[in-house]
This record gives sequence, structure tokens and C-alpha cells, in this order.
Amino acid sequence: MTQSPKVEKKQNLLRNKSFVVETIYILTIIIITILILLDFVDTGFFLGPYRFSHWMGIIGSSFILVFAPLYYISKRRFPKRYKILINLHIFGFTTAFLLVSIHLAGQLSRPLQFYPDLGGGVALYIIVAILVATGYLYRYQPIKLKSGKTLQPHTNRMLHVSLIGGLYIVLIVHIVLNFLLV
Repeated sequence: MTQSPKVEKKQNLLRNKSFVVETIYILTIIIITILILLDFVDTGFFLGPYRFSHWMGIIGSSFILVFAPLYYISKRRFPKRYKILINLHIFGFTTAFLLVSIHLAGQLSRPLQFYPDLGGGVALYIIVAILVATGYLYRYQPIKLKSGKTLQPHTNRMLHVSLIGGLYIVLIVHIVLNFLLV
């Protein structure tokens, strides 16, 4: 007697609330960044010694600096709380990406006579954007290959995890050059 082949359940990503919210959130970040770049939203006003956009960058990068190692330790120490931790990880880092996007867009939209040196900041933004993209692809796997298979999760995970080291190095250099040596 032959057995019928097992029917794989096709996961409908649109029914996954986390996927829908995360996708809308990322699209909103892109729109906000464009609005700041086109000067529809002003982030150049001062709050204390720094511009508003600087505070957003400081808060976003501080979250990344503190939460990345805490997440790594917590998911191993409290495996039963993984679902809560992964949601904090996803939406926390996406919010940090929003704050870093506000910072970079605010820097890029400054007048020419006050235009900043963007070297380390652009490198940081690229790393954070790749981290968000690889995390999104790793978590939801929305892209299918021509063969109908999804991308191998371990490939994205390896890139995703290895970028954190580069992020720390560039972020520390950026902080030292722009705050401590000024």
C-alpha cells in the first residue's frame, strides 16, 4: 500500500501578525526617513547641547550597545521566555533602526555650511540596515528561490550575527571620533 505524500502547510505570511506589523513598521521607517531627507520634517532643532537627530542616534545606538549582549545572555539563561525575548529583539532593534535613520537623515538634510563628516555614520547605518534586513529575512523567510525553496536560515543567521562585531567596532570608533576627541 502506498502512502500519499505529506502535504506541507504553506505558511501564509499575511496571517502572521508579527510579519504584518514588522513590514508596516519598516515601510513607515522608510517613509519617515524620506520625509526628513526632503525637509518635510525638521530634526535640526536643539535639545540641550545636541540636535534632536543626535539624541535619536544616541538613544538608538545605546539600545543596540546594551540590548545585543543582554539578548544573547537572556535567551540562553531563560529559554522559556524566548518568545517574549525574540519579540523584544525584533521590535526593539527595529525601533533602534528608526532612531538611527532619523539621526542619519537629520545629518544628511543639514545645510551645506553645517554639513557633517559622514564617514563612520554611513558605515554604521549600512551595517544596521543589513542587520535589519537579514533579521527580517531570517525570521520570516518571505523570499522564495526559483526552485520554490526558501533561503537557508543558517546563511542569513551567520551574516546577521557576525555583523554585530563590526557594528560594535565602527560604533565605538564613531563615538570616540565625534564625542570624545571634539
